[in-house]
Amino acid sequence: MRRHIVPALLIAAALSGCSSGSGVSTASILGTAPAPPAGQAGAVTPVAAIVVPSTPTERAFQVGTVSARAAKCGYNFDAPKLKAAYMAHEIGVGTPTDQMANVEKIYNVAFGGVTKASAEDPNYCSDRKTQEIKADLTRLLAGDFEPPQKAVVAKKKDSGGIFGDFFSSDGEEDNGPKFGSDDWWAKQDDKSGG
Repeated sequence: MRRHIVPALLIAAALSGCSSGSGVSTASILGTAPAPPAGQAGAVTPVAAIVVPSTPTERAFQVGTVSARAAKCGYNFDAPKLKAAYMAHEIGVGTPTDQMANVEKIYNVAFGGVTKASAEDPNYCSDRKTQEIKADLTRLLAGDFEPPQKAVVAKKKDSGGIFGDFFSSDGEEDNGPKFGSDDWWAKQDDKSGG
């Protein structure tokens, strides 16, 4: 009978780790434990998201594409006035004067490219797209020319845990060719049947 008591005690001890009172849980055993409340010993500082500031190029591209998309879908706004407000914003945030010609060129290329591409698609203004366009255009008309925030989260170094890197991949996930590269354009050409 004694040999049944030891395994029962081991199981009981393991299951007691799943209770919420002791701070020991299966998550803490596997290395995915939530941070204990502030003030407790061993509190882990959460990894904060780092907001990456946008560049004049990103802003120009975003404003040009949103303007073209909104014009295509019939939104009633003054595109040249929006462009002028955006250019004034760029000067106001300190974009050097020598870069302003390039900013305007990027805006024009983005606006023209989206206008040309959307002209060939009769179903361009779907419900989902028009909702996105409305939200983006509303933000631009309110004077917010920043693209949607890109948050970069610092990757927490895995301590290994019980299973280590058994379930994680060794390399980065392949997301395809970089936007604008020769490979990207070739892939787009293949998609269009060209």
